[in-house]
Amino acid sequence: MKVVNASATLFTVLAFLTLGSLLLMIGLHLLSVEDAISHIREIYSSPWRSLQTGGLGLLFIFVGLALAKMFVKRGHGTEAIIFHGEIGPIVISTATLDEMAKKVLRRFSLVKDCKVKTGIDGRDVEIKLRLTLWSGENVPSLLGSIQQEIRDRIRKVIGPDGKLEILCDVIRMEESQLGMEERAVSI
Repeated sequence: MKVVNASATLFTVLAFLTLGSLLLMIGLHLLSVEDAISHIREIYSSPWRSLQTGGLGLLFIFVGLALAKMFVKRGHGTEAIIFHGEIGPIVISTATLDEMAKKVLRRFSLVKDCKVKTGIDGRDVEIKLRLTLWSGENVPSLLGSIQQEIRDRIRKVIGPDGKLEILCDVIRMEESQLGMEERAVSI
């Protein structure tokens, strides 16, 4: 899905910039009347329409540039957390925090599968866990234990400053083969 989203984003930005540039060229009379189609001749014939077209072209260019800036900021703004330690600046990437959370999750036998996504905003860290669990235990207490272990592990690395939020999303509960065999025997 990331390739499709990136392609759609790139197409949108390029479409806005291209359309804006085209409308600006028409509004500034950079295209000759002979090369334009009859609809474009109508725009050239009226100074008010030329002004409207040029203004619309500028609007499209500004919207395209704003979208490009927003997409670039969103993609690169949350890649690492930087703080100053005793010996200088320390950079911890989101990939490192993701891997730390996955290592903690591997220690819990009731976690079948997990996806971790970390977001950083300044000194604030948000970790989203999407979990598939094996059935067989009290889920709230299991999730509380998972959150506490991850919180302890990450606090050791990033320190006490900043907000640390860990969100757990259980997307599926599956029954283990052992549980199904025990139920079949009891029937």
